[in-house]
Amino acid sequence: MSSVVGALFFTVLMIAGFSVLSLALDAQTDIVTTQRMVSDIEIKKQQEEFGVLVSTDANDILNVSINNQGQNPVEITSIWITNKTLSDQPTTRYSINFDDAFIPPGFVSNVVSTQTLAMTPDKYDIKIISSYGSIKKVELDSAGGGSNGLRAEMLTDPPDPVIGKNVTTAMIVTNTGDLPIYNVSPNPLSTSTTGSGTIITSSPTPSGVGTLTGGASVMFTWDSQVTGSSGDILSFSSYAIGDSVANSNTASDTSLLRLAGEGGGSPDPDIINDDLLARPQLFFIIPSAQGESGDAEAVWGINVVNPINAPMEVSKLIMTAFAPGANANNVIFDRGGNTCTFNPISPVLGPDSNWSCPSENALMWQDPSNPIIIPANSSRSFLTKVEPGKPTGNTGLESILVQGSVFTTLGSFGKSGYQSTMSADPTSIANVYLSSVSDSRTSGNIQSSRDAIVPNTVQTFNIVLADMDSSDTTTINSGAKLIINVPKEWTEVTVTSSPGFTAPTITKFGDNSHQIVGVTNAALGSSTNVSDTITFTARAPTITEDELYVMYVLAQGVTSNGFSIGPLSEIVLKVDG
Repeated sequence: MSSVVGALFFTVLMIAGFSVLSLALDAQTDIVTTQRMVSDIEIKKQQEEFGVLVSTDANDILNVSINNQGQNPVEITSIWITNKTLSDQPTTRYSINFDDAFIPPGFVSNVVSTQTLAMTPDKYDIKIISSYGSIKKVELDSAGGGSNGLRAEMLTDPPDPVIGKNVTTAMIVTNTGDLPIYNVSPNPLSTSTTGSGTIITSSPTPSGVGTLTGGASVMFTWDSQVTGSSGDILSFSSYAIGDSVANSNTASDTSLLRLAGEGGGSPDPDIINDDLLARPQLFFIIPSAQGESGDAEAVWGINVVNPINAPMEVSKLIMTAFAPGANANNVIFDRGGNTCTFNPISPVLGPDSNWSCPSENALMWQDPSNPIIIPANSSRSFLTKVEPGKPTGNTGLESILVQGSVFTTLGSFGKSGYQSTMSADPTSIANVYLSSVSDSRTSGNIQSSRDAIVPNTVQTFNIVLADMDSSDTTTINSGAKLIINVPKEWTEVTVTSSPGFTAPTITKFGDNSHQIVGVTNAALGSSTNVSDTITFTARAPTITEDELYVMYVLAQGVTSNGFSIGPLSEIVLKVDG
């Protein structure tokens, strides 16, 4: 009996011992598991690598972009935002929605994309906290515009430029974050002046950079030519743009315009006073190219402007055209060899007999007995259609120098610096002009000026690119450009119709002028399509005294036989004050 009791007692002791051992082993296992979990979390936290880019959009809505650069997914649990502008610097915590919280390795994600956080324009500290306890802190200056990624500063050199000289504007853009920002480029430079001068600005150099790494900087520069009066203040501003990031802050700087010699030293005196107001001004209408298409006529002409407040009489004007080189037998105006064939456009200029070709290379209008009277501060158009001549031999004339002369009661004056071209083979005759009717080549509709424009009224203009010859086989290839330069004082430039052109573009330049460019989408010159027109509207300046403005119209392209075109029309617009 006693032996049985002893055995039972020993068994109980053994079971109790094993239970204690089991509990000890379980406790040790829990400790090891916990240590492994802590170690795993710590390792993952150490492996966690992500960058932050914080920005606001145009509506001041917050964007917090996380770039996961590690090998494990990143979970963002919350962000803390501290307003550094307010005196008590309040801090607010925002939880991250589940759909936004996880960022896979190698991805960039906005972790507040499903919630709208509107930011009052101020300075903030923003802390981003991951599920492993990683903390990133960035600063956001939404008051200055931009993000924690791009910062811009601007300076001008020299700070006090001379009138008529260049000033260089430099914008230094720095990536203040720890992530690379791609495709960084400057916004066009904005300029203004307190005076009536102009600032004409070049394109930026460089135009952009592919990658701007964290902490790196790039400098963009513009060259501007300035005019105005001494003491005018010139203002420059711009900002930088990058992929997946809001714009940088807007950087700006100012310069003081001065005369040469101001601020030290004395300029050489100008001892010649040679201004002569009482002289006529000449503006041309020139075809280019001219071809050997029979029974076709090109439009030539001169706008004569009277710039003074007294009448001026014009008794004769001459357009002379000649090709440089040893061969002087090229014929520019007289194909038949005896007399010019004329079709005067404006009936005010009198009968055909008023036009003649005193030589094969001169085109003259003359009426001494009945001179044309141009009223004060006005202009008159002297236009005609004349059959082209032809080059000597089989070589085209790639450059024909053109100059004009006018005989008036204010004296005889001339103007040069113009050119035309002529093909040795049958080819198109290209002209550009203002027309009272769209797509018209009729003489009575062709214009080179417009008078009696009421200030601050919207004017409609039909600008025509035409092939003036009568042949179906000579055309201007598709892809030709019609270029219209609207004077800077004219505003609200709008294209209203442009059949035959791809959608024309309108570019506003730094001097506030506009340029319209249309590209033809079909060949021009067949019997079914001899001309294409861009119709646009523009508002005339608001003025109190008569002003004349010049609209420059040009074209660029190639004829079907490979000859370049380049016609010109300098259209005079008179606004009555």
